[in-house]
Amino acid sequence: MKRFLKLVRKDLETGRLPVLLLSGITLALMVWARLRLVNAPAVVETAESYWPSIYLVLALAVPVTFFPLWLIWRSVQTLRLEWRDDTIYTLLALPVPGWQIMLAKLVSLCMEYTVLFAVATGGALLLFGGVLNMGTALPGPSWVALNIFWLYLGGLLLFTALAVQTQLAVVVGKMVGRVQGIVTLWVWILAVWFTSRLAELLQPLFRWLPVLRLHELMRLDELETQIILEVHPAGQVGFWLATIGIFALTGVLFERCVEVND
Repeated sequence: MKRFLKLVRKDLETGRLPVLLLSGITLALMVWARLRLVNAPAVVETAESYWPSIYLVLALAVPVTFFPLWLIWRSVQTLRLEWRDDTIYTLLALPVPGWQIMLAKLVSLCMEYTVLFAVATGGALLLFGGVLNMGTALPGPSWVALNIFWLYLGGLLLFTALAVQTQLAVVVGKMVGRVQGIVTLWVWILAVWFTSRLAELLQPLFRWLPVLRLHELMRLDELETQIILEVHPAGQVGFWLATIGIFALTGVLFERCVEVND
């Protein structure tokens, strides 16, 4: 356990500066958008409905979509650098199983995502809460906190699945040696297809699971508009079983690749 925590701390120290940089860019982007909204409406009315301002979309969408993808890309570059400098062999000599090395990188990525999400949501509440009239349009602070948590959890799960698929693609690409970029891209596409396909195949096995009433978990009934949001977890169970299988396969291939190269 101590070796695993050391690996996590090492990865966190490596990613500390990029996370601070992205957090600063996030706040700067939100401040810029808030200043632009001084003389512009936050919500634009069209013939059909209401749409948020482009400045609002940029300030809220970029930090929670593009920046997490950049974190995964940085983690991939760090793994390649460790391989190139032969420090990855030192990690396995601790000794630490290959799956623990990959898990440590995954845990550090999730922690970095958490920090970035906290900065983005905190900045959004402070800078845009008054503009969007959150105090009067939403039921209350507890309702906001609950839905921020569910938003964070959903984003974290998707982020984790994408990171696991990317790890497999990088390891397989490294095993090939040549045309690593093309192989990595195709393996990632196949990993995404495999998880989606297996989720469909396993879905009938888990139809006995109860339907999740998300509108009750998110307390959407407290809004003025009646929203019914339900989802059956059968497909998600198959998806996460496939994701766990991909992670286990990545750990095995990672150790095998290092042993062969060593």
